Amino acid sequence: MLIVKAKVIEVVIDDIRNIIKYESEGALVDFKRAEYPLGKDPKKNELLKDISAMANHPSNDTKVIIIGVIEKNGLACDFLNIENSTDQALYQQFIDENIEPRLNFEYKTFSYEGYNLAVFIISKNNSRPYLFKRNIHKISDHTVQYRIGDGF
Repeated sequence: MLIVKAKVIEVVIDDIRNIIKYESEGALVDFKRAEYPLGKDPKKNELLKDISAMANHPSNDTKVIIIGVIEKNGLACDFLNIENSTDQALYQQFIDENIEPRLNFEYKTFSYEGYNLAVFIISKNNSRPYLFKRNIHKISDHTVQYRIGDGF
């Protein structure tokens, strides 16, 4: 059973590698240079916006946010190593605290042409819309950045 599961994961990662090589950013693909920060970082709420937008897209196709990719004109052109990647459970907790219903995703690391990259695989989200369940405040000045019921 473990061998079968490993093969399934490897097939998915092979798909991610092909996306990096041949596809551009769009409704189903997003490239990010660095991991989404958590804690008291002023940019931590970007994850909520990006992942809710992907989950709310009307397509039932799998969506991906690939981390460690420098893009130019929507295409991957260079890469940055992801060191000490964030545990999926920390991202899941942050998302669960702020978005409802529960959003399905996987966060995993993989290698690509000698680089350590990471990917959010957003799939099986058929309970749209995914909305903010509380006001989300900016870290910098505590003003409301997103309101209860907002979605992207």
